Amino acid sequence: MEIIKIYQGNLVNARELHHYVVVQAKGGQKKGEDFSNWIKRMLEYDFTLNVDYSTIGYNYKGVVIEENGVAKFSESDNQRVSKRDYYLTLECAKQIAMLQNNDKGREVREYFIECEKALKELNQNKRLEAFVKLEGTKEKLLENITEIGGSHADYVQIDLAGRQVLFNGEPLPDEALPTLLLKGRDFATEMTNTRMMKNKHSLQDIEELNRIHHKDIRKTIIDNIGDTPESFPAEGDIRELGEGE
Repeated sequence: MEIIKIYQGNLVNARELHHYVVVQAKGGQKKGEDFSNWIKRMLEYDFTLNVDYSTIGYNYKGVVIEENGVAKFSESDNQRVSKRDYYLTLECAKQIAMLQNNDKGREVREYFIECEKALKELNQNKRLEAFVKLEGTKEKLLENITEIGGSHADYVQIDLAGRQVLFNGEPLPDEALPTLLLKGRDFATEMTNTRMMKNKHSLQDIEELNRIHHKDIRKTIIDNIGDTPESFPAEGDIRELGEGE
């Protein structure tokens, strides 16, 4: 049963948390500390803006005019913040729940812990799914290379050439890649397969195509995430997760 909604997989609305661990715990708003005073007091426990929480400010019309303390342009005729929402990371929300020192606080903390476990399992399953998909795409690449007279050694060289471009050097093994890079590898390899099926190419051409497609994926990741593929840390061997299931 959902006790408090979790947004975007890792965010909790502080007003909703306050209502559960303060208002309901005290038996009503008038018996509990009001939200504005409560959240200010909670955030004094060494929580940091843009790290542990974020803020959104609204004017009296409900138009967003401020994010994380920075004013935004608005067509509204009133630039004064009438309401400010706080979004806490799941870890921050857990700590604040415990600070209440009441049954509601302990209950919601346990709920957040269980949610974290469920999210972790979901992410692991998505990663395993992406790994299995990539392995199938690589098998198809091997088949395509074999059909034009290439060998397994040619496949290894072509696949490695793409991986080296993606990482701009020494690549991580596929079984250690996070989900995003597994999907990127799969897409790049799938594009190589598609080009091979549409036109006849030499092994040298295929290797160059695979480099180009992995280079495109590298650029897409950098442009959209702001990090290079080689900056992603290695994760646990995904094959062990597959064996465990």
